[in-house]
Amino acid sequence: MLDTPVFWSFFGQVVIFLLMLLGGLEFITAATVLIGVMGRRATAVEEDVYQDTVGAGYTRNLTRIARNIVIAFFIGYAVGAVLLFFKMRDVADFSLGETIWQSVFLSVSALNNAGFSILPNAPTGGNAATLEANSYLVAVITPLIFAGALGWPLIIDMRRNWNPRLDLDRWRGMFLFNFTRFTLDTKLVLILTIVLYGFATSVFLFAEWNGVLAEYDGLGKLGSSIFHGVSGRTAGFAALDWAATSDFTHLVFGGLMFVGGSTASVAGGIKVNTVAVLLVAARSSALRHPRSEIFRREIGQALVARALLVAMLGVAFLGVVVPILTYTDPHIEFLPLMFETVSAFGTNGMSAGASPQLSLAGSIIFMFTMLVGRVGPLTLIMLLAPREDATYRYPEEPVRIG
Repeated sequence: MLDTPVFWSFFGQVVIFLLMLLGGLEFITAATVLIGVMGRRATAVEEDVYQDTVGAGYTRNLTRIARNIVIAFFIGYAVGAVLLFFKMRDVADFSLGETIWQSVFLSVSALNNAGFSILPNAPTGGNAATLEANSYLVAVITPLIFAGALGWPLIIDMRRNWNPRLDLDRWRGMFLFNFTRFTLDTKLVLILTIVLYGFATSVFLFAEWNGVLAEYDGLGKLGSSIFHGVSGRTAGFAALDWAATSDFTHLVFGGLMFVGGSTASVAGGIKVNTVAVLLVAARSSALRHPRSEIFRREIGQALVARALLVAMLGVAFLGVVVPILTYTDPHIEFLPLMFETVSAFGTNGMSAGASPQLSLAGSIIFMFTMLVGRVGPLTLIMLLAPREDATYRYPEEPVRIG
């Protein structure tokens, strides 16, 4: 693992910046633009992919949605850069040009959940100590990470149902949003995302109270836990040494990174939507309902099967990669190695100190794992698109469970 602000020249940093931009706008957006430019009609499988990722089921909407995604992202980049600019000179004695470059780079990295920083290293503690010493920067990049991990369809649905009217009789509207009018996808993802962030913050606060947070006061412990609860799930920014955190923290955050962000977001993982569908199915089964139902809506069994397959293939992939890494890199302790393998699969970038010790074979496996984690879910969606060409059904027969 290389120290970004030290190892890379300005040209290298520009290349990383451009790659972050491309990654943030997503492969699906680029494909949408190409189809709009070429003027060809999308296939049924492609339209199904667009519906699952950017919320567009018809080719006539693709170019407009791609344009809106690009505009929204660049507005987010600009807002984040402006907010960071005000305090960036407190970090170091930057010139005006350096201040602008640092602000734009960090804003793009945060909104894209990339985790890269070119801030100068602190004398002790490196880049993490620089973020730790500048709470304002942390306070700005935390909501940027959150927004990037939510996903385009959810943000659009929230904007559509924006209703800032304080009425205590309308508690279901959450005061700022008309919750009852959200799509089922938005309701499930929003609820589960908030629960996961709350869980991550609570776990970090509890597990590290007398650990890496021991030197913080009460407010500092809470603030650091909120930041790492958000960043530790999807982004990979760190304001402390993750190698010094407890095994319990590594195990829990490994699971959180595996879940990742929501569909059509810049985050990796198997997606919050996938887990939400599985939880709804499990809840309905526990309540002995014949169908997967919640919020007076039903989730089709085909969708439940797709979610189950995505989750199982993710677990199976890691179940193969981690043992291979223990063979290629036996000198690395198992838990940090597993933690960083899941981090690679979730395209998170959080490190517990194992990456710098990887052999050449281990590094190649890590690169492959990151590629699978980035394009794997989209590929699965295309492969698992429903087919309606079957003209027969086999007889149903029960199988004993439990």
